[in-house]
Amino acid sequence: MKPYIFEAIEHGKKYPAKAFVTSIEHSSFHWHYEYEIILVLKGSILVNASPKPTTLEAGDIILLNSKAIHELQRTQAENLCLFIQIGQSLIRDFSDGNKTYYFHLNSQSVDLFPKQNYCEFVSLAAKIGLEFQKNDIAGYYRTKSLLFAFIADLFEFVPYEIHQKAAATKEKENQVLLMQIIEFIQENFNQETKLNQLYKALGIGEKTVYRFLKCNVGLTTKELIDNCRIEASKPLLKFSEKPICCIAGECGFGSENTFYRVFKKEVGVTPNEYRQNGTMLDKNPEVKGYLSFSQKEAVNLLNKHIERRNTHEV
Repeated sequence: MKPYIFEAIEHGKKYPAKAFVTSIEHSSFHWHYEYEIILVLKGSILVNASPKPTTLEAGDIILLNSKAIHELQRTQAENLCLFIQIGQSLIRDFSDGNKTYYFHLNSQSVDLFPKQNYCEFVSLAAKIGLEFQKNDIAGYYRTKSLLFAFIADLFEFVPYEIHQKAAATKEKENQVLLMQIIEFIQENFNQETKLNQLYKALGIGEKTVYRFLKCNVGLTTKELIDNCRIEASKPLLKFSEKPICCIAGECGFGSENTFYRVFKKEVGVTPNEYRQNGTMLDKNPEVKGYLSFSQKEAVNLLNKHIERRNTHEV
């Protein structure tokens, strides 16, 4: 399993932003320079990101800040999500380019709340998703105006912090350390004894790594290792005829029973059930976890979330 750490997002020529609807199975821990808005249209997903994992249900919205390391997982329910990825250049202080903004927008958060109802952000995001699909001059200007309107609402209504680049050394160090830990585990998840090499290479102890991961991605070292093992086992279950006991050993599980227990806890079905009836993966196991979906249903759900603004159902 190759580490999937940095995601280079390709924008169109019109503006540094991208919007698309997809059903997602799983994405490995990764990061990108873009701010990412996720609106769940149907079902639910688990977002593993600092300060703690969040389960988003239909109608929930979250903003992942630039360079935030995160992972997305499908829960037992089928999902359909809108992703809006906004380049840093659109959220840059017009008077001081050295400032970076960290917004707190998460409809499942119980700590910080925006000054306006979440349904306003949901409706505006859904409008962007609809307009982005159009390929005419009116769609171009309308999408651009909606993007700037969303950004204006972030500054006006959402709690945020300002980080000066010169003062962001500690944040950058933490980010580098987190990527080093995740990359090492992704490359060596089937050899847990190698963790001692990680601690030695980083010059920090086991408890420090445990606390650091728990604080930054909400997972313990063991949970992150188990997560990598489960993801490595999925293509083997779907695309090979290897016995499950062999897959368990190949992915680093001490026994077949442990593999069954952890897999059932993480995925919701047993390895055998997943092999026979589990969600179909793309033929290419290197994909980020996007699944096929109904475009018509996506449009209907986007319109539904726009209409909910007036009924305050979100």
